[in-house]
Amino acid sequence: MLTVKNLNYQVSKKHPFLWHDLNFSLELGKIYTLVGINGVGKTTLLNLLSGLIKPTKGEIYFEDQPIHQSKASLRNYLTNVGYCLQNAENLFFNQTVEEELQYHYSGDLTAIIEELKLESLLKQSPFELSGGQQKRLELAIMLLKKPKILFCDEITAGLDAKNLQLTMDEINYFKSNHIVLMVTHNLSEALTYGDEFLFLKNDGIEQQSKKQVLRNPHVFKNAGLIDPPTIAVCQALINQKIFSKGSYYKSNQEIAQALAEKVLS
Repeated sequence: MLTVKNLNYQVSKKHPFLWHDLNFSLELGKIYTLVGINGVGKTTLLNLLSGLIKPTKGEIYFEDQPIHQSKASLRNYLTNVGYCLQNAENLFFNQTVEEELQYHYSGDLTAIIEELKLESLLKQSPFELSGGQQKRLELAIMLLKKPKILFCDEITAGLDAKNLQLTMDEINYFKSNHIVLMVTHNLSEALTYGDEFLFLKNDGIEQQSKKQVLRNPHVFKNAGLIDPPTIAVCQALINQKIFSKGSYYKSNQEIAQALAEKVLS
């Protein structure tokens, strides 16, 4: 488990704290989606949680141990963390995709290459890949570390439907006995793939399960966000009395199924 207690950050003493103190916990076996308006500090929070920067206030606990207690405790924590950066290219420095993978892992690469469909890319330069291909390579590198915690900053941004499904299938498989925290601006993806939401605001953080969010979708507007399209469609159908009050669904497929059941009933 990863636990955050009274966490906060100042860029400098001349700047105010970014938020009211943050308190939340992340458990194994779940995908958490971190959402919030632009500029609220989502990437900064990821950098704090990943150990890249030290909090000004508060502490992060991994398996009940403060990660900043000593240099040794921080090193131990970092061995358990994988972090997919928003700009994947910043991670690469080898001439080919194959060399990049071999640099990070000396064992058998067959499984991860097949799972993330990297076979045709092995002899290419990682710097010449498309954005989606770079993100698949970055995810492969992070998973080869066998981390207990995986942080992802906009890992699905710019992916077509096929690569999005491929990436999320891999992450969904990985989440068993692991912690996954994803930053995303795509609230439809957050509803589809996430298990719990972390709504980050200047006045703190609100943690809700997907079931809670679907029961009370006003949390999006309360966080300054626009409702996901699926929520807006459900609200329109509720207003037209086609759906009963509180009937919100996470995906277009679920909406279509609910409509079909109404027609057949």
